[in-house]
Amino acid sequence: MRRPRWRKAFTLIELLVVIAIIAILAALLLPALARAKEKGRRIMCASNLKQITLAMHIFVTDHDLFPWRLPIAEGGSQRKTNVYNTFLVMSNDLVTPKIVACPSDKWKAAEEWPRLRETNVSYFLGIESKEGRPGAPLVGDRNLEGGRPKRDCPVALVTKVADEFTASYIPRARWTNTIHVNVGNVSIGDASAHLVTSKKMQEIFWTSGDDKTAFNNHILRPR
Repeated sequence: MRRPRWRKAFTLIELLVVIAIIAILAALLLPALARAKEKGRRIMCASNLKQITLAMHIFVTDHDLFPWRLPIAEGGSQRKTNVYNTFLVMSNDLVTPKIVACPSDKWKAAEEWPRLRETNVSYFLGIESKEGRPGAPLVGDRNLEGGRPKRDCPVALVTKVADEFTASYIPRARWTNTIHVNVGNVSIGDASAHLVTSKKMQEIFWTSGDDKTAFNNHILRPR
């Protein structure tokens, strides 16, 4: 009678070698996968900004002014010092409050408009911007820093809440790693959205079309 053949089992050393190879491959692939995932989130963020900017232009078509330049009694958000109030007055032209939250942001999106608060918003508003300025920054990631803080903005009629990017502060404009890592997204007056470095953001401020007599480039960030 023939004896049954037994397959040779893995030795402990061979098993450890296989585990080591898998660990090395994972170490090589996981960072690449993480970068690809973040790139996808950043593209989605740019899409959000594009939709928000288009909604702003629809608002201008209906009211002639951006929300921060229109009095509250007329349906605007002028004098409001919180960013979310501006998005609330635009809610009819935005599909969902999730649009105002970047997928890379640790701040969570609101599920419905009545629950929207400042901590559900990932984007700043370019409250110095006026209609008909194609290069003016309208909305962008909130992790833009370097401006002169707690300034008044006569365009939106708010006091001690705006960040100011004058000629002396534009070179300080920079993206932190709060949302995207030292880069950011911004949408400008011509309704285009851009993935930009700190240097490119500085260029956008220089070419914003802001009044030469009051070159302030005020933005309002959620806080």
